[in-house]
Amino acid sequence: MIKRNLIYSILIIIASILLLGLNKLSDFQNENIRPEDAESAENAGGNETTEAGIVAAGHEITLWENEGTFYAFLPSACKSEKDVQIPDGIDPSSIVWMHSENIPAVFIDTDSGTSEQINTDKDVKEPGHISVLDADGRISFDRPLTYIKGKGNTSFTEFEKKPYQIKLADSVPFLGMPSAKKWIFISNSADPSLLRNALSRNLAERLNLPQSEEGVFVDLYLNGEYMGNYYVTEKIEVGKNRLEITDLEKATEFANKTADFSSHETVWTDTTKAKQITNEPDDITGGYLIERDFDDRFLKEVEEHGSYFITDANESFILRSPEHASGNQIAYIDGYVQSVENAVLSLEGIDSTTGKYYTDLIDLDSFVRKYLLEEITANYDGGVASSFFYKDTDAVNGKLYAGPVWDYDVTWGNTPAYLGHISSSPDRLTRLAAHRDSSVWFNALYEKEEFYEALTACYEQEISVYLTALAEEVLPRLSEMTDASAAMDRIRWEAEYLRNDEAADREEEIAFLYDYILMRKEFLDKAWIENIPVRQITLYTENIIYDTLYVFEGETLPPFPETDFDFAKLTHWMTADGILPDTETPVHENMDFHAVLEYY
Repeated sequence: MIKRNLIYSILIIIASILLLGLNKLSDFQNENIRPEDAESAENAGGNETTEAGIVAAGHEITLWENEGTFYAFLPSACKSEKDVQIPDGIDPSSIVWMHSENIPAVFIDTDSGTSEQINTDKDVKEPGHISVLDADGRISFDRPLTYIKGKGNTSFTEFEKKPYQIKLADSVPFLGMPSAKKWIFISNSADPSLLRNALSRNLAERLNLPQSEEGVFVDLYLNGEYMGNYYVTEKIEVGKNRLEITDLEKATEFANKTADFSSHETVWTDTTKAKQITNEPDDITGGYLIERDFDDRFLKEVEEHGSYFITDANESFILRSPEHASGNQIAYIDGYVQSVENAVLSLEGIDSTTGKYYTDLIDLDSFVRKYLLEEITANYDGGVASSFFYKDTDAVNGKLYAGPVWDYDVTWGNTPAYLGHISSSPDRLTRLAAHRDSSVWFNALYEKEEFYEALTACYEQEISVYLTALAEEVLPRLSEMTDASAAMDRIRWEAEYLRNDEAADREEEIAFLYDYILMRKEFLDKAWIENIPVRQITLYTENIIYDTLYVFEGETLPPFPETDFDFAKLTHWMTADGILPDTETPVHENMDFHAVLEYY
């Protein structure tokens, strides 16, 4: 009896210790969740990261909690829980174990030990350390990190899963890509498949556009926290292994014996911004890397742009290199681009001020190929934003080129909820003019005989057949490579996916992409190979483009999309002359319809 009582007493003591330990673990977790994190977790459906962690393949990884369930997101190198060190007090059976496959893991640790600042302000730069753990368990990269910072516009402001830019101390190969210092971690937050950027870059490489080489999918761990599946690519910039044109920025720095012009006096006009720079290089005809942006964002960020110019057609261009241009440099590139615009927008294709034909001013082939990429992928931002152009010196090749390529998450029928209503139909031929902030250039180019003949020839000879391979070979390869990582990413960011109406599972997303690519090919084959005219049906609400529909010559009107307005009820559609849509009569011309609304 004495022995039995002793055993009972010991069991009670052990149970009390275990209960105390669990309470302490709970207190530890709660104490280490910042108030702002708790609020963020509440808004995201109760998701949070606990500082209780594990050690996997020599790297500390924090557990992630969702409504009381703990998840361990393991890199590909960890083949089983046997490869993991679990601290005392954590029951392995209480953890949901998820394993990535096939792709490397990137571990970034900042000096501060937190990602709070870089996730709040994209101008904040944090130094730290970076290492790469390959899928086979080999550490292939281990170096100090000059900095990591936030990257992007909408992708940074609209999503909790942030994109990043890193800078290494030296120009070295990274993830099997050629040597450079700066790299971009694309979050693909708006793309539930995670594959649209990779698919689009694959097509861009087929089109031989600059800086279109495929990136590398990775699992990113930031300060031990699993951040999800990322797609690592080159940064768009002038330099070796990047955009290899004359580096006017470096030449200007050399001429002035300084690398920092940000503090120099700013020279403003109504349409330009430049810097007061004393000395000019001998040749300022190149190279220039410029980015077209849309008015609203451009004007909001006008103070942040180093240098810019605005054309007569209100096309806004930011100089990415040189970032801080002199007055003479801005005057030169502004004048050249204005001449391009004059020629492109004229019926004859000639700039009346210089007498030059548009093909003397632009590289026709690059503009054709860039247009094809934007149109085929049905890029929502095509010709609107993230639209780059470059010009080398006249001594090398003085023409304006289209490219490099960037930003293809809202493509191939993707319609994230944060953008409101956009069409997911593969049956469309926008001429890059359907967006309310579209550039006027490509629609005008489409009307030019040389441009149209070159694009249809390129499509028929190089792209049409390849689209089948893109759907049947490239897409399955990318899907298989990323399936396990995508499953982890979907759990980690489930609340964000649901918030953007992206609830379909992985298999459904890939099936949608497969069908979309092949249906896109079928439509474009009719338009550009069979040369059947396409008619555009533009729908307006309050004189703003709501949607564009497309039918082939002689077809009847397609079904109009369902509308959902918070402020009004749609009663019907009609033309400016008050004519209702006729679904029985064949269409032989472009048509516009306006929504007649009943306001609440």
